[in-house]
Amino acid sequence: MARSSIPAQAPRRSAAGRVFGWLLALVILLAAIGAGGWYWLAGELDRRIASALDAAAGRGAVVLCENRQVFGFPFRLGLSCDRISVDAPQNGVRLATGALRTAAQVYDPSHIVAELDGPALVDTPDLPPLHLNWTLAQASSTLWTEGLERFSLVMEAPVLSTRNGQEAGAPIASSQHLEAHARQNGAALDLAFTDKAIAATIPGIPPLPPFDLSADLSVDGAAGWLRSGVPAANVSEALRGQAGTIRLLELSLPGGGGAQLSGPFSVSPTGELSGDFRLALENPQAIAGLVGVLVPGTGGLATTIAGAVGFAGRQENGKTVVDVQVRNGEARLGFIPLGRLPRI
Repeated sequence: MARSSIPAQAPRRSAAGRVFGWLLALVILLAAIGAGGWYWLAGELDRRIASALDAAAGRGAVVLCENRQVFGFPFRLGLSCDRISVDAPQNGVRLATGALRTAAQVYDPSHIVAELDGPALVDTPDLPPLHLNWTLAQASSTLWTEGLERFSLVMEAPVLSTRNGQEAGAPIASSQHLEAHARQNGAALDLAFTDKAIAATIPGIPPLPPFDLSADLSVDGAAGWLRSGVPAANVSEALRGQAGTIRLLELSLPGGGGAQLSGPFSVSPTGELSGDFRLALENPQAIAGLVGVLVPGTGGLATTIAGAVGFAGRQENGKTVVDVQVRNGEARLGFIPLGRLPRI
């Protein structure tokens, strides 16, 4: 009986060994394919970055990504630079930042996250040298066949200052938390923005109280801005001839007071604003003073609206609400003329 059991087990061990061998070979093959695929993607990423830098140079802008490296094997695909700099002589713009790190999962290369180290040194023709710093700056983007589909940016404790050489000078503005989001929505572009606890110090103007600012709006037919950039790199000019909807534009004072604006809008080719807006106010005089400082040319209009809401407004949820009509830059509260808005 003992001798007859030995031959029966040998074939089973032999079959199990063959299965294990095939499994091991399959694992090795898949690993080799995965490694080869990663290095192919890494090379393709590096080639595309190099091509984009060359294309920028062909348009007159020099973009440098110092010590460029592709990393993340085997599950991530990332790009890192020790320093980023942009020099666009035709626009007189120069920008230099710290290290950049980007990464995407190999199984979802269309979703890219990035982190940027400060500070950013900015030079433009119409402003003094600027120094922008933060404790954390992260971004994420989603790419598809037609280019960038959505983009998000989050910054913790941003501080904007004038600059003395390479060092920060007098602070101009700071906040606790900033977020900006953009996405394609069919042919429209959806935009959202939030900035908390903004503190601004404007030369020649008394210190402003801290305030929060947020916006949620859509611009019709502007989805292409994500793929090719804002036309002429100028938001004001790009908005001319456009239309859209402000879902919410809100300005609030932590100590009390706030303004909420919503409604459809359009901008003429020469920059005059038109629209039918719902304006909800709390502590109108305080808000009017802040708006007059933040948006030059609107101080008189803001004060007029603050004075008119008392008799023309209605109460909703503790706020005074008025309906403001704007036609080609002329604002009215019913039959009451309020004044003219500056061109966009």
